[in-house]
Amino acid sequence: MRAKPSLEQALCIVALLGIQDRKIPLHSRLVAERLDISTSYLKKIVQKLAAGGIVKTVSGRDGGIVLTKDPLKITLLDVFNAIEGTTAFVHSTGLVSKVFGLEHKDAFIATYELKDFKDTRPVANVLSVFAQAEEQFRQELATLSIGDVLPTTGDQSLQLDWTKWLTR
Repeated sequence: MRAKPSLEQALCIVALLGIQDRKIPLHSRLVAERLDISTSYLKKIVQKLAAGGIVKTVSGRDGGIVLTKDPLKITLLDVFNAIEGTTAFVHSTGLVSKVFGLEHKDAFIATYELKDFKDTRPVANVLSVFAQAEEQFRQELATLSIGDVLPTTGDQSLQLDWTKWLTR
């Protein structure tokens, strides 16, 4: 599996917004400049994050991008799924069954007169190893929220208006 470059950018966007004062949308142009990407590319990433229910855009002169929920309720898995999707990493095409004829195991044994045929880990099960690895990967991403990785001040999450810093 290879993650898209937009995954790292999306994580940065969500982290920036996690620190941003929730009452003040962060202007898209400032985010694009900070990430050193075009505003049109940023828009594509933001659309995916919005479709995933993570961000929304606010129109108008004082508009921009805001989180839709508390950063502690947004997991790394949420961001991953928004950018990469939820489709399985490895898909069975049925080739293993076609090549090895696993549905005809009894006929195979009879044809070759096999008495001690061990099939404890058939070739088809190899694909399940990928599925198990993917499940562990997704479970691990679900254990950490964006809020868990953001800086704090005292015992509270840092809340500031990035606009002041990014336009200085």
